[in-house]
Amino acid sequence: MENIDHQSSENSNLPHQPAGELSNNHFTQLPQSLILVVDDSQIQLTSITNHLKKAGYTVIETTNPYTALNLAREQKPDLILSDYFMPEMDGMALGEAIKSNPETSHIYFILLTANDRQSDRYHALNSFADDYLQKPISPQELLARVNSVMRITKLQKELKDRNHQLEMAIKDLERANMELKNTQAQLLQQEKMASIGLLAAGVAHEINNPICYVDMNLGTMLEYLEPIENAFRKVDQIISAIPKDTEPSIIEKIQEYKDYYQQEDISYILEDMKNMIKESREGSERVKEIVQTLRDFSHVDHSKRQYTNIHHGIDSTLKIAWNEIKYKANVVKEYHDIPEVFCYPQQLNQVFLNVIVNAAHAIKDKGEIRIKTWADDRYVYIAVSDTGCGIPKENLSKIFEPFFTTKPVGKGTGLGLAMSYNIIKKHKGEIAVESEVGKGTTFTIKLPIESDLRNEQQNVEIVQYS
Repeated sequence: MENIDHQSSENSNLPHQPAGELSNNHFTQLPQSLILVVDDSQIQLTSITNHLKKAGYTVIETTNPYTALNLAREQKPDLILSDYFMPEMDGMALGEAIKSNPETSHIYFILLTANDRQSDRYHALNSFADDYLQKPISPQELLARVNSVMRITKLQKELKDRNHQLEMAIKDLERANMELKNTQAQLLQQEKMASIGLLAAGVAHEINNPICYVDMNLGTMLEYLEPIENAFRKVDQIISAIPKDTEPSIIEKIQEYKDYYQQEDISYILEDMKNMIKESREGSERVKEIVQTLRDFSHVDHSKRQYTNIHHGIDSTLKIAWNEIKYKANVVKEYHDIPEVFCYPQQLNQVFLNVIVNAAHAIKDKGEIRIKTWADDRYVYIAVSDTGCGIPKENLSKIFEPFFTTKPVGKGTGLGLAMSYNIIKKHKGEIAVESEVGKGTTFTIKLPIESDLRNEQQNVEIVQYS
């Protein structure tokens, strides 16, 4: 323990100096610099405070170390000057409390003491103190030390400001980079859809005419079969009407005909030809249907917004995606009466495609995809549910972010749902997701019947995600 002489020496005043020696010409202080002085001796406290104020600093003072803790948290001074020996809490305990609090740990702390024990000095400097001044202290040394601290705090503040500016610049750069990626993804998507449109137009031009010829010829062949069948029936009728006592050579020829007819199974051939022609016509109809489905999906003939039957869009999308679905899921449709929606049908079909294909990919073995539609006075709703693996809670808030994907590398770009989100937002609608791991996921799309789209261009707006 410190003896009484040390205690009394803690309360000695700073040596008196002429006012001229403490002018701002000698000590340059920083604007708005705030110093907290703590000393249980009112005389010592007043002396230090007067010297600091005379040098131009703003000073708050207290004789109570517990009050000092509150002031440090509330006022956030740049520097704390504290006496060592104080009742209830000494300067060591005060300094350790200041430095252990994250709110005040950055504040510079200088311990003032008449104690000359090196162990105390080492402990203070190693644990909490930024500086350690031995009393008696000349005003010049005190202010020199304070000015040095203030220069350091100024540089630290400038560094902090620069770091903040750098962080903001990095965020701006990341935001610009994300905008660039979104724009590139949008251009890629537009090129993809344009390619589908061109493909549909090319298929329609190159295939429709030959298919029409094939279909017409097959129809004619089917018509031609009917008189051939009738001719064979007439021959059978004539043969049946020939008397039994007819010349043997004629009876022989008739028998040869019957044998050949039965041997070659002419009846089966005629019937099978009719079936093959019918199946071929069904195949040509299927080709034409596929071409029309592709045209409907890409809407090459309708590039602007229009009133669209949502059910037709979903059905054409299902046909396009059927190869992804047929081995994975049974599709159940719960269509209710809904009005036509004023929209860009090509873009909505792209949303349906993304959601339905994602539903199929979420099903590992065999499951179900349920598509339900309904409407109220202002909105049409489309819900796509699957019995797949579900989405973890920690990923639900990320699934609409560009480039976020849980699929293996090379299996997904992470753009499908982000693009869908943008398209639905463009239509002034909403898209929401509910999911439970192991049970499945439901995407619900809400579309205004009369969408207030402000422009006619097809480019989808870029939506930023934070």
